[in-house]
Amino acid sequence: MSLFSKFSIKSIFAFLAVIMLISACSFSPVYNNKTQTADFNLSYSEPKSRLEQIIYQDLKLRLGEKNDANLLTIKVSASSRAVARTSNGTPSTIAEAILTASITLVDSTDSSNVIFSDTRKASASYSTNSQIIANNKAYENASETAALELAQTIRLTLIGVLSAKNISN
Repeated sequence: MSLFSKFSIKSIFAFLAVIMLISACSFSPVYNNKTQTADFNLSYSEPKSRLEQIIYQDLKLRLGEKNDANLLTIKVSASSRAVARTSNGTPSTIAEAILTASITLVDSTDSSNVIFSDTRKASASYSTNSQIIANNKAYENASETAALELAQTIRLTLIGVLSAKNISN
C-alpha cells in the first residue's frame, strides 16, 4: 500500500497548511532583558560593600546603565537573628540574615529633585552549629541570597516607579 492511499490529498494539504502556520510562530521569553535595558535611564553610585555590589550588578544586568542618567543610590545594612534551636542529634540554630536597603533615585538634570526614596527589606535563613568558620560562610551565603532577593524587589519597585512617572528614554 502506498502512502497516498491511506491519506487523502485534502488531508495532506491540510496537514501541510497547519505545519506552515505553526512554523510562523516563535517562542520568546515574556520578560526579555533586551527590552528592559533600552527603557530605563539609570546610572548607579559606587558600591560600598560586597552586598551593595551584588545588588548593583544585578540591577545593571536587568535594567541597563547609561552615563548622565538618573542616579540610583542604594545603602545596605545587614543584621541577623536566631529564629529557632534544634536539639536532635547535633544541636544547631536556625538563623536569618536580614538586609535593609535605603533606595534613592535622583534626577539627572536637577540633583535636588529626588524622584523616589524608600527602604526595602529581604531575608534568607541559614543554619549554624558549633563550627565558627562554617557559621560565617553560612551567614555570608544567606546574605548574598538575600541581596539577590533585594535586587529583585528593588528592580520591580523601580519599574513601577519609573513607569508610573513615565521616566524613560
